[in-house]
Amino acid sequence: MSSFEENSALIALNELRNLEESRVADEEAERQAKEEAERAAREAAERKAREEAERKAAEEAARLAKEQAEREAREREERLRLQEAELRAKAENEARLAEEQMRLDAQVAMAEKKARPTWLYAVVGVLVISIGGVSYFGYTKIEEQRKRQEAKDAAAAKLAEQQKQALEALQGELGKLQEEQNRLESEKKALDKKLAGVTNEQERQRLLAEKARLDTELATNASKRSQNKKKSNKAKEDKPKKKRIEIDRGADDPLAGL
Repeated sequence: MSSFEENSALIALNELRNLEESRVADEEAERQAKEEAERAAREAAERKAREEAERKAAEEAARLAKEQAEREAREREERLRLQEAELRAKAENEARLAEEQMRLDAQVAMAEKKARPTWLYAVVGVLVISIGGVSYFGYTKIEEQRKRQEAKDAAAAKLAEQQKQALEALQGELGKLQEEQNRLESEKKALDKKLAGVTNEQERQRLLAEKARLDTELATNASKRSQNKKKSNKAKEDKPKKKRIEIDRGADDPLAGL
């Protein structure tokens, strides 16, 4: 074989080698680009899910705060209404007492001109005590109802706060579980890369065992997140509802008809 033929063969061999290297480099670049695109898509989906969870948590917190503010406003209005009713009842009773006192004073004055009978003074005393007793009874009854309602409102507010704290704890736990899910998926991805390039069978079996462990942890994490979501939804459904305050207006209530 001449020197020219040998050089031609070497040149052709070098070109083939360069083409093969170029092909391998292109395939590697394509593989890396595909993995990068998948990673970017997965991170975008995780980020979107995390942002959605945060948005829902913020909306729920705002809704709970709004309900709390509305409940407090209703309680203030109810307390004011009760106070106004008490003051109105007291003023009316005092007005009736003053009117009756004036009427009796007029009767006593007229009677004094005749015979000054002492029994009228006894009647005045009995009427004053009776009217005062009715006023006290009405005020005491309203005060007892107000205290019972305040106790009910306090219990409802305490229960609402406990449920709010439980809901926040569940949401915090969901966030931690999501972070753990992301960490496990990142570890699994790293293991997949190692498995793709491992040649030692013993190392490959070790990596497969590690991957199986990660799969188990991922399944456990997903189960915990599902349970926490169910608990969170149940906590939202079990919130106490505000009951309308009803004041007992019996036949002996001096405020009946107000």
